[in-house]
Amino acid sequence: MPDDGNNIYGPSQLRVFKTQLVLSLAIGSSMFLLFCFLRRKWPHMYAVRTLRKNLIRDRSLPNDLFRWVFSVWSITEKEVLECLGLDAYVVLTFFKMGIYIFLLLALWGVLVLSPTRYIFTGNYDRDNISFVEHKDAGPHMDDDFPKYLWVYPLFTWVFSAIVYFKLFDFTAAVIKTRQKYLASQDSITDRTIKLDGIPKKLIRQNDPVLLKHFIEDLGIGHVVDVKLIYDWTPLEKLFDERHELISSLEKLYSHYYGLKVDLYNQTRTPRVIPEHAPELPIATSTKKTHLRKKIDDLAVKLIAVDKKILSLQNKYNPRTSTMPVEDGEFSITPSAFITMDSVASAQMAAQTVLDPRVYKLMVSMAPAAKDIEWRNLKLTRYEKAFKSYMVTFFIILSYSVIFFLVTSLSTLIDVKTITKVWPTLGHKIAESKWLSTFVTGILPPMLFSVITVLIPYFYNYVSQLQGYSSSSEVELSGLLKNFFFVFFILFLVFTITGTLWDYFTSIGDTTKFASQLASSLKKLSLFYADLILLQGLAMFPVRLLQIGDFLILNIVGKLFLLRNMLLKTPRDYRFYYFTPPVFDFGIQLPQHILIFIIILIYSVVSTKIVACGLVYFLMGHFVYKYQLIYSFVHPPHSTGKVWPMIFRRLMLGLLIFQLFMCGTLALEGAILLSVLCTPLFIVTLLVWWNFEKFYVPLHDFIALRAIQSPYNFDKEFDDDSLLVAAGSSHNLGYDGGFNISSDSLTARKPPPLQMPDPEQMTGYPTPSSDGVLLPTENSALLDGDYSISYSAGAIRHRRKVSTVDEEREQFTDYTHPYLRDPLHGPWIGFDGDHISMVEFRKGANSSTPEPTGAENENNAPPVTEFVIRKRIQVAEWE
Repeated sequence: MPDDGNNIYGPSQLRVFKTQLVLSLAIGSSMFLLFCFLRRKWPHMYAVRTLRKNLIRDRSLPNDLFRWVFSVWSITEKEVLECLGLDAYVVLTFFKMGIYIFLLLALWGVLVLSPTRYIFTGNYDRDNISFVEHKDAGPHMDDDFPKYLWVYPLFTWVFSAIVYFKLFDFTAAVIKTRQKYLASQDSITDRTIKLDGIPKKLIRQNDPVLLKHFIEDLGIGHVVDVKLIYDWTPLEKLFDERHELISSLEKLYSHYYGLKVDLYNQTRTPRVIPEHAPELPIATSTKKTHLRKKIDDLAVKLIAVDKKILSLQNKYNPRTSTMPVEDGEFSITPSAFITMDSVASAQMAAQTVLDPRVYKLMVSMAPAAKDIEWRNLKLTRYEKAFKSYMVTFFIILSYSVIFFLVTSLSTLIDVKTITKVWPTLGHKIAESKWLSTFVTGILPPMLFSVITVLIPYFYNYVSQLQGYSSSSEVELSGLLKNFFFVFFILFLVFTITGTLWDYFTSIGDTTKFASQLASSLKKLSLFYADLILLQGLAMFPVRLLQIGDFLILNIVGKLFLLRNMLLKTPRDYRFYYFTPPVFDFGIQLPQHILIFIIILIYSVVSTKIVACGLVYFLMGHFVYKYQLIYSFVHPPHSTGKVWPMIFRRLMLGLLIFQLFMCGTLALEGAILLSVLCTPLFIVTLLVWWNFEKFYVPLHDFIALRAIQSPYNFDKEFDDDSLLVAAGSSHNLGYDGGFNISSDSLTARKPPPLQMPDPEQMTGYPTPSSDGVLLPTENSALLDGDYSISYSAGAIRHRRKVSTVDEEREQFTDYTHPYLRDPLHGPWIGFDGDHISMVEFRKGANSSTPEPTGAENENNAPPVTEFVIRKRIQVAEWE
């Protein structure tokens, strides 16, 4: 029965809902206004990507309080792809799909479902959150169940059909965009495969030519390059030691020279420069002398480490891409990166079974070079399996702690449950109208939100320990773990905990279990409505403020002098004020997928929850569009593979929604209506199977037809009649049975462009004598305008990059970065990408004042230092 507001065990649910609505609106509107003010005061702080990328700078927002909202809202999907890439496009598509689905469900609920329910019951929704009090429950009906319940199975079918059709509409759009996007690329990542389980015979002689000939003899295409994978542990240990020395030196130099911080100047990029000019003499003092001695000692160690690193780097042969293994310093692993001559060859190789034996010559598309977790490549299959099992075991143990927290939280939903556990506290809460409202209606969603925000970071960290070979795999694994956590632990356990408590406290009367389950679901409908309101109206505006990154450092840090504890060196300042925060799918997406499922589950019984969900996804789409374009960056390149994971979880949500409706109708005594909903389980499973069978391959690979005609994608692939014409007139390699010949695909090249005269090629990168690309400081390539391919020092062709992901992968290959990373000295200041750094030399003239007389003879510094200013070329997130 609806709560009348006089129950001593709980406040009026309507009062709780209204209180939560007002509280969420107050928090959300105040945070949004604060963000608008701070964004106007410090525009670069909340749009840091405008400092790093010309493409974003050209789309800068108006610097006023509210007009920027319309500019963000008007950004098109094409612009999203141009600025963000495929992964961010998929995330925003998920929110856009949620808007469309819940808009349709809300319209059906407002126009048909809720009015029908109101006529017969006097309530708009079946969730006990009544906006109108009715003493009469509606027309008297003597049948086994009220006739109005016929709308429940009807709308269960209708809502399921809406979700089916919209899911496949957006899936088809994602696939088409993905195929067109990736087919237009010709980067080294798209042409490279990773080969695991290589027989020892092929790598025993440490000669990549053997492996090259073996692959080409299989007839799957021509091989351009082979990069054998070694155990790089000796080199990695030296770089770890070097990073510690650099960090210590930067802290010492920050105290020695001091720091002059200029972060909020709107006319130029943030900068931190030495307060005392390095070229001028520094007044001597005991403190300065002590710092100088420490610096000199660490400088000697750094020079020694650099010498060892250079010695190892010089052992690498860049022409053969090999490392000597005879001395036992490095060992070779049974894996390699193989670059094919075309994207089509790589795609065909990745879909081919090369060896009839298990775990031998396993092929997969290589991750992007900047995605690779190089330290994990040396792990054997058994080591990876052991790490995976240990992490899984540890996660299962952690669930016991989380289960205790969730069960404790679930007792706050009902004062009656609190009274059973702690009678005195329960009665005191029940005596106070506003205390009971806060404890049962406002506090649980807040605590739930805190848990869902903090725990995912832990599981994301655990995913990094499983030995995945790329950051994309780590991110997708984190998404799986965090969704399992928020769905099965927080949602299912939270839902049944109150029921289990009542069940065990009334043991022996098992007939009450079904009614207790129905009562628990009714109580939780209010909780989830409050949760969606809190997350949608309040927490999304809070996300805009980026509290952890900026608000605490700039406001709280200034007031309580905490900023100096976190920011000690120019590198620290650059990280917080010039480097965009990283957007992690594994942390951000699981909660939103759970909210989608919750809204869907209650869509038939509560139009209010659907309306709250519509607001939630509208706010989410807007906030993430702004942050992904102007504030955040997504380094992993998973090529949109998160969409199948989203689809599968929404299918799971549909099954639970249909099960919930069957159980609800059965508890109402409408067994016939419950049976009418059961065929939906089979329909959902068939839809799921259809997706896995026919749609998933297009998420894993690029179609050969798409690779062949990426520039006429929209025209050719929407009209099958053009297939025959294209095959006959353009000789694209189709035979009479529409089979694609491999010869027509293995050498697809973009149309070459005329290169300028060599004497006029100022600003373009030039190859060195050994074929290594050397970009110049004033190169147009700094902004990613062109990609130049080299073969034996000669230019083959030049083409404009087609996507932001291809731009990121320019001039990268699958050589370990530690083999070619410049050994920069400690930073003492920065101005954007221009870094002031110290380089140490032995036996060289120094720019610092030279000691004289006896000081020169007896106290000469062990090393001399040069302060230089360089423009570094790093990724946007570095």
